[in-house]
Amino acid sequence: MKKFITSLLAVCLLLSVTSLASCARSAPPPLEEVYDELVDLIEASHEVNVLLFGAGLPTYPRGNAEDTLIHRYYGVTDDGNLYVTPYAKYAYVEDMKEAIAAVYGSEYRESLYESVFTGHAIAENVGTVLPARYTQTDGRLYQSESVEALVKGVRTYDYAGMRIVSPSTASHLRVSIPSCTDADPEWRNVYLSFVLEDGRWYLDSPSC
Repeated sequence: MKKFITSLLAVCLLLSVTSLASCARSAPPPLEEVYDELVDLIEASHEVNVLLFGAGLPTYPRGNAEDTLIHRYYGVTDDGNLYVTPYAKYAYVEDMKEAIAAVYGSEYRESLYESVFTGHAIAENVGTVLPARYTQTDGRLYQSESVEALVKGVRTYDYAGMRIVSPSTASHLRVSIPSCTDADPEWRNVYLSFVLEDGRWYLDSPSC
């Protein structure tokens, strides 16, 4: 009987240690360990978000005096796409994808690629499809003039108030940060998600 009790205690101790180890593996890291990386990601996202949700890239307007004078769009079908100017920061879709991939996690960025570069079905039963915002033909980059900016203001974050909140794990973080915009100057807590992939953190939700 004594031997049985000893064995039972050993099993309980093993289970307890295993459980504690499991909890340690799934617990989120301390904020101070990831703070700089998260701030760098949010700051880097501002430029990318202009491509995705903001004004986009500079384009040549159609039908204005300059267009009429130099016949920029002469013979070009008016399909709702405008030429992106050569002084825009990005001249190729692949360059934009690379910039997005440096900020956003794989699963979230694939959904962005679909809506921004392929087009996105919003009501398959009636065949409604939003056009791609950017297309590239014969090496030339175009931007759709029918896709309106979703975000028009500039967002500011108070990183001193950043907190990791529940539910968060070792590979997924939910973060609360005081924030405001130029259109809404009142400070409010917003929530951002991050995902750990190949040893690096990436945004897993929009930060605009």
